[in-house]
Formats: sequence, structure tokens, C-alpha cells
Amino acid sequence: MRAIEFTAFGEPAAVLHLTERPQPTLKPGQVLVRMHTRPINPSDLFQIRGQYGILPRLPAVPGMEGAGIVEALGEGVTQLQVGQQVVPLGPAGTWQEYLAADAQALLPVPNSLSGRDAAMLVANPTTAWLLLHDVLHVQPGAWVVQNAANSAVGYFVVQLCKRLGYRSINVVRRHDVIDELRAAGADEVICEADEDVVERVRAITSGKGVRYAIDSVAGASGSRLAQTLGSGGVLAVFGAISREPLTLDAGALLFRGVTIRGWWLVHWLRTATPADRETLFTTLMPLIADGTLRAPVAAEFDLAHIADAVAMAESTTRHGKVLLTG
Repeated sequence: MRAIEFTAFGEPAAVLHLTERPQPTLKPGQVLVRMHTRPINPSDLFQIRGQYGILPRLPAVPGMEGAGIVEALGEGVTQLQVGQQVVPLGPAGTWQEYLAADAQALLPVPNSLSGRDAAMLVANPTTAWLLLHDVLHVQPGAWVVQNAANSAVGYFVVQLCKRLGYRSINVVRRHDVIDELRAAGADEVICEADEDVVERVRAITSGKGVRYAIDSVAGASGSRLAQTLGSGGVLAVFGAISREPLTLDAGALLFRGVTIRGWWLVHWLRTATPADRETLFTTLMPLIADGTLRAPVAAEFDLAHIADAVAMAESTTRHGKVLLTG
């Protein structure tokens, strides 16, 4: 079978290559999945660079998310059926044609859900929902500020805020994404390339600042979000795509009592109870199926064109997620 592999950590364009691997054989309790769609997420690229919280043994197949069809069942598996669409929960090595996974680590999803939507179910909409509900506990009518608002998570945050009665302030680096974010439901959009984010947020909130902030960038952008927090505000940090340190004003901690909190989806997936996971996905899947939650897709590439796919995923001008198919 075809697989994308890397034998050393480094820049994705330099270390990834297409190879042939034996189709996996099943152990008791496992399921053979024919993968059909896989997104390229920032977490995948961090892991390939050796800069992620968990690293695989080399050589390794990357890919923490995707969707496929059950092709065979191992001994003792009764909760899934051949022909059923599933998504792996947690790091799995999805950038290959076939995947052997423990049955309990697979989430069945309706075959009526498109391959695109199923493949992007685990990382982005769940992150948006959990940050708003479990981490920040946003109250109706409150302002939420986020950076990288034109990312997949950013779009889901915008859409959820609109649906749940929150108000969103969305920080981006490019003017060409502003209109589409507004169409998706963004209340305010700030282009940090030519606007003072802190002053603009103060103006929007009548000088009070925001109580809730979501940072996926770190670096200077994340530091500016911290400065927008009002008294008792909370900044949830779930990414560091700038690969730069997050610097903080000690005065905000001392005099405004703000809190900076890190959050990692992998940890949540590992520690959540089956009931927690079932509740989360039961809530999200209808919203994805009816189009309430949707992120743009920039392009799809066959596994054979991994170099082109990674180049687009790394581009700062792309608009939407890059998917691997085949």
C-alpha cells in the first residue's frame, strides 16, 4: 500500500516521501480501515519537525486526523461493521491507504457525512467547542477575541459564537479574508498588519477589554491578545504556529488578575470518559451535517503529490484546509 513516510525529523518538504508498505495485519480487537481523506493540520507539521508534545518512533507515517471505511474486522470486534465510515480518535498515522486501529479508538460517523467533513471532525470543531465551553466557559452576550481567525478552528469559533449568542472579535493578517469571515458571522474583524489590535478592542468594548481570548499563534500576536484582556480575563493558548515565544506583561497578571491557560486536544481525548466523547460528538455531528459548522477547503491532493500539498499547507496566502486523498 502507499504511505507517506519520514525517517528523520525536519522540514516537511525535505523529509516526507511516498513509499510502499505492507498492508497491516489485524490483531484481536483491531479494525482495518481504508482511509480516503486526511487534512494537513499544523500539529502534523510540528510533529514532522520534531517540535510536538508527542513524537513517533522513526520511521513513521504522519497524520493525526482523517476518515475512512471499515474494510475488515479483527477477532472480537462487534461494535463496528464492514462498510461503515469511521474516524480515528487521536494520533494514528493516517497518511497511508490502510490503517489498523483498535476498535475502541475509532468513532463511527454516518456515511451520509461527506468525506471532507468526516475527515475534519476530530481536531478543529472539537477544539472550538471545547475551548468555548470547557476551558473559557463563555457567557451569553460576552465578547470573545481570537487570532488566526481565518483558520479552520477560527471559522468554527465564529460560527459557534454566532449560534450560541456570543460576540466575536477576529484578528487576521490579511485583508482578503475579512469579507468571508463577516459572511460566516464574525461581529468584528481586525487586520493586525495595519491596525492596533489592543486599541481597537478597547474601542469595541468601550474600554473594558474582553474576558475571553483564544490564541493559536503565540509570539507577538498572542502577546497582543493578552493585552486586550480586561479584569479577570482568561487567555486560552492552544497553538503556537508562529513558533515564537509568548511574552506577557506582568502588570496584566498583577493588576488585572488575568489568567493564561494552555490547552491540548490530545490530552482531552486521552482523559475524557467515553460518555464525554459521546456527548461531544453527538452535539457536533448534526451541526456539521446541516452546514452550521463548516470550514473552507483550499485544495485536495493525492498522496503522490505530497510535496505540492505541503507547500500549499505552509503557504500564508492559502484560503482553507489542504486535504490528502487516495
